[in-house]
Amino acid sequence: MKKKLILFDFDGTVIDNSEGIYNCIRYALEKEGMEILPDDILRKFIGPSLFDSFRWQCGADDEAAERLVAYYRERYAPVGSTELIVFDGMKELLKRLREEGCKTAVCSSKPYDFVRKIAAEQGLESLFDGFFCPGFSSHVSDKSGLALEAISYFGVTKEETVLVGDTKFDVSAAKAAGIECIGVLYGFCEEGDMDTAEYIAPGVKDIYSVITGEAI
Repeated sequence: MKKKLILFDFDGTVIDNSEGIYNCIRYALEKEGMEILPDDILRKFIGPSLFDSFRWQCGADDEAAERLVAYYRERYAPVGSTELIVFDGMKELLKRLREEGCKTAVCSSKPYDFVRKIAAEQGLESLFDGFFCPGFSSHVSDKSGLALEAISYFGVTKEETVLVGDTKFDVSAAKAAGIECIGVLYGFCEEGDMDTAEYIAPGVKDIYSVITGEAI
């Protein structure tokens, strides 16, 4: 499989920021006077938009979900965004893909400003040719529109594009956009999430092998 445009989900695919996400969710729930959720439920927040996650996992109505998102960002901007690691081998992967002539871009439901801030701080910014993410006011969970925006921006076809992600939301977004998906197993996927992904990559280096047919 040779692709010209490689779209990467961010949380759980490029970076492991579960510590920051979990801590900020706990902070938001405490400020709202709600029960702190166990880690197996907090894990489900990674993938969809925060607004949807607070509604789905906490039973919050729209008004409460808006407050919870605001509380979350209150801690995330100064602290939570630093509680992360870049997955081992990711920088080398991105460099190698670009050497192969591929365009690499982030396609994430995480707000654009947060993604760019983290990318800059972690030395990732120059390794991506574009960032396709919603603004702070958007509650988007489905990345299919962002993927189509990236395809149009780079002037490639759907057949020349692949989305790399770690949850069922990435797989469904790829299908909705009419592109193939590489499901990674090292992030936050749950059993069955990758059953309909066209390709599976157990580790970061396997992404390169799937795309180029060669070992990194």
